[in-house]
Amino acid sequence: MDRLIYVENDYDGRYGKFWGELGDVISDRDLYLHRPQDFSLVCFTGGEDVSPELYDHKNLGSHNSPRRDEEEQNVYDVAAKWKTPMTGICRGSQFLNVMCGGTMVQNLKASHGGSPHQCHTSDSETVEDTFEVTSSHHQMSVLGEGGEYLAWSQEAIAIKDCVYDGNLSQQNCLWVQPPVPIEELRVTEAFAYPDVNIFAVQHHPEWQDINSEAAQWTLNMIRTHCFEESTEATS
Repeated sequence: MDRLIYVENDYDGRYGKFWGELGDVISDRDLYLHRPQDFSLVCFTGGEDVSPELYDHKNLGSHNSPRRDEEEQNVYDVAAKWKTPMTGICRGSQFLNVMCGGTMVQNLKASHGGSPHQCHTSDSETVEDTFEVTSSHHQMSVLGEGGEYLAWSQEAIAIKDCVYDGNLSQQNCLWVQPPVPIEELRVTEAFAYPDVNIFAVQHHPEWQDINSEAAQWTLNMIRTHCFEESTEATS
């Protein structure tokens, strides 16, 4: 393949294998930092919560790795300087959201994550047109300016079950009954920041069969939003 893809912190090997569907994967950070111009995509993986300090919020229960935050900020800054498209899974999506000016619900009290659930996408024609995703998260991305929601959980969660530093009802969320009363929202599953060629997912497509609908949808969204390709040729 012609594309060279950098995967930051491919700790279990599954991430590199998944993104290997799109190009040749390298996980050597020093190599990437010395040759950023050679890469077509930078990918961020799962793990600890993003430090609330990065989005100017109080820590209300997040479990962080400041060292990882610093290392990934360095990688992000280099990719942004070279205008390299970026993508992420789970923590990786949360990190990219925060880097783009978004914030985080630090805990979903209803235990949304941890089990398979149905995902609805913005290109679905009907409410019934969903697919199954897997998850292990307990947080949720709240998008900043320029962010676009592309997929969300089918089931809603009450605003009272979201731990957030601030008035969540005034934030850019997917509300079930906008504008009033604001009582329930959909949990973020995928989003894009089109101006900087970023697409990311909260669920774990690398845990599913590569031919599953969730995995193929994710790969096609990366092709569309990161590489600006038509997916007709890949479907």
